Amino acid sequence: MTVRRPKRRRPLTLARLAVRVLQYGTLVFFSFIVLLPLWSVLAGSLKTPLEYLATSHTAPPQNWFNFENFKAVLFPAYGPSFFQAFFNTLVVMISSIILLVMFGSMAAFVLDRFRFHGRMVILAIYAGLVAVPGILTPIATFQVLQFFGLANTRWALVALYSGADIVSLLIFIQFIRGISTEIDDSARIEGANYFQIFFKLILPMLSPAIATVAILRSVYIYNDFVLPYLYSNRPEDWTVSIMLYNFTGLTATVSQAVVAAGAVLVILPTLIGFFFVQRYIYAGITQGAVKG
Repeated sequence: MTVRRPKRRRPLTLARLAVRVLQYGTLVFFSFIVLLPLWSVLAGSLKTPLEYLATSHTAPPQNWFNFENFKAVLFPAYGPSFFQAFFNTLVVMISSIILLVMFGSMAAFVLDRFRFHGRMVILAIYAGLVAVPGILTPIATFQVLQFFGLANTRWALVALYSGADIVSLLIFIQFIRGISTEIDDSARIEGANYFQIFFKLILPMLSPAIATVAILRSVYIYNDFVLPYLYSNRPEDWTVSIMLYNFTGLTATVSQAVVAAGAVLVILPTLIGFFFVQRYIYAGITQGAVKG
């Protein structure tokens, strides 16, 4: 039996020390750039209106337990509350992701398992749509939504978000390619049709891909401002991004400290959710890159 000797550490020369200092210095510098705006928003949300105007934006608050700004956001004197905005965002997010997972996974199953004329054309169209500037489509999109009676409702957002984008489609295709076609053949021999094969065999095996797509899409829907602003502008249908925008527009009557508190409330769910699901994102992307 051979005994593995521990590797000897290479001596720390001046050049290696300089490289290490540069690496950690760069990491600290860019971390500071990223975290400074977040710190400014958090500190501003705990300040009184007068303190916010009299002190620097990065200065810590005098009272760390001043939650009056958060009360003003959660219980406004007029207009929809943030609770309603969170509820609207949650309804749009859950409905859109359920439809996206169904449509996207079924489309990926067809494009990967079936060979038919025009298959590569469909993939090329999906890829080509990424290059289409978004500024060219709002008028046509609004006309289509108006034709179906969805304009200026939250269901317009559900219809737009539930479409499978090229990233979600490629994630599903990559996972399906890792599933052996022998499973399909065995099920067909047993008399199963393609719907049974997909829903009973393929779909349960796509749970890592579903988790990855759901997480990435949830973050996008939660933070999106353009689509809710264009297609769902009724106050009772506002999402959190539109609610925060309307707070920032009331600068004459609402303190910037209250706006900062609203920004903290919007950021907090995303931040907490990311810490809980980040391992699923990394695992899903890594597993999708390696064929089983």
